[in-house]
Amino acid sequence: MINEDARLPQDILHSLPGSNAVMKHGVAVDAARWRAELAKRNLPELTGMLRSLDKVSLTRRDVFEIGDRERTADNAFQLFYYSLSWGLGPKVPRLHHRLDNFASHRDEASELLLSAWNAARSEEFAKDAFSILTTEDGAGRIPWFGPAFSTKFLYFAQGAAAAPKLISLDRDIAVNLARDAWPDATTDVWVPEVYDKYCTLMTEWADEASQDSSVDRTVRADEIELAVTRRA
Repeated sequence: MINEDARLPQDILHSLPGSNAVMKHGVAVDAARWRAELAKRNLPELTGMLRSLDKVSLTRRDVFEIGDRERTADNAFQLFYYSLSWGLGPKVPRLHHRLDNFASHRDEASELLLSAWNAARSEEFAKDAFSILTTEDGAGRIPWFGPAFSTKFLYFAQGAAAAPKLISLDRDIAVNLARDAWPDATTDVWVPEVYDKYCTLMTEWADEASQDSSVDRTVRADEIELAVTRRA
């Protein structure tokens, strides 16, 4: 279990990337491939930059801008596409399997995504928002879209203006937290209670960094997340 009382590691404190670097953090996306795969399954078309460009460097800011849109079922599909393409990166592993399952559960998925988006923009606890997309056993409620995807969708659903409280989690972060705060970390299945503790830890470490005399600014929780991701 995650130790929420663990202190901020010094190596993380001294490697904070800054909020601008977080927003500019991008991945290469083959938008043309995404458009083709969506069309094969008669899924809603992409909008925005993934519609107009073939090869894209998709940044966190780009995805947050989708999260700032009006919360509708149509826009929930776009937030799903953008957060998933950012999370999967250039290799997009098993994309056809993922989209096949998404297409076969389209109506249910639409309701779940919109509910999760609304929860992310409310004052609900991380555990409750996460539970909309993930079962108590750590399985995705949308087949082939497990906890790692859920954390990214919720993270970007908060929009660019909010100080994020729902933070992205993946296997690299789990591994890199093992030495300080999560000795028994699992790398692929996280239950709602664990995600709640993880978000609390990231927020507390951000607060601790903000109060450090060597920093002299407000640190966002996703700065901590990115520093942990890049940890050697």
